[in-house]
Amino acid sequence: MPDEYLKKREFVDCRVTVIPFAASALLPLRKLYAEIAGNALDAGVQIGRKSHEQYAGFEDVRMRWHFANSARAIGIFRAVVDGCDLRRAREIVGHRPDFMRIVQASFVEIVGSYPPGRWHSDFTDEGLGADESATMLTPLFTFQRNFGGLEVTAVERGMPLDFDDYAHVYRYHDGEAVLFDGSAMIHRTQSYRAKAAARRVLVCWQLADTSRRLRPVLKRIGDRNGDPMFFFPHEGGG
Repeated sequence: MPDEYLKKREFVDCRVTVIPFAASALLPLRKLYAEIAGNALDAGVQIGRKSHEQYAGFEDVRMRWHFANSARAIGIFRAVVDGCDLRRAREIVGHRPDFMRIVQASFVEIVGSYPPGRWHSDFTDEGLGADESATMLTPLFTFQRNFGGLEVTAVERGMPLDFDDYAHVYRYHDGEAVLFDGSAMIHRTQSYRAKAAARRVLVCWQLADTSRRLRPVLKRIGDRNGDPMFFFPHEGGG
């Protein structure tokens, strides 16, 4: 049975799968991250920034998203995916690879420790169903052994069950991305303790069906999340 079919079946049934790829494919994104840190972005490459919301127990959390905020910026994130085996994600999610596009992308950065957080899904809207969007995550740099992974649960939103009792942890690895349903998969960052200067950085791509029916839904989600949505085709079409 073809591996692509098995990955698709796993994603539909379990809401999550993994995709191996050559870690060297991330070199353009490591360069971009260094340019963000050095305030040396090329003209037209715009990166936005937002911090973790503040609530009880999270006052001292240092977590930020550096997100693509222009067409040239999203193009860098897209080119990495389209240039390696990560492009398989566009075949795995949904039914129309030409409409399954990377609509948002970011670096997710945590400095220091991270306490137990809230369970959530990334794309929440009554107009968006299962297998219509996905989040794909991979480490930008090798993780320290103590860094937290990704806690996921098969419990669906609204079910009268404790997420903690039905969760398992995915451990991040170089050269492997985890792909999970953006709407149907409830998840959170696994808590961990680290030195104050320890930096944990993930690359995050958000994929979604960009057919005309769903564009208003995705725009609502983007407006709530504070990140722009990019619907135009990938370089080379699709």
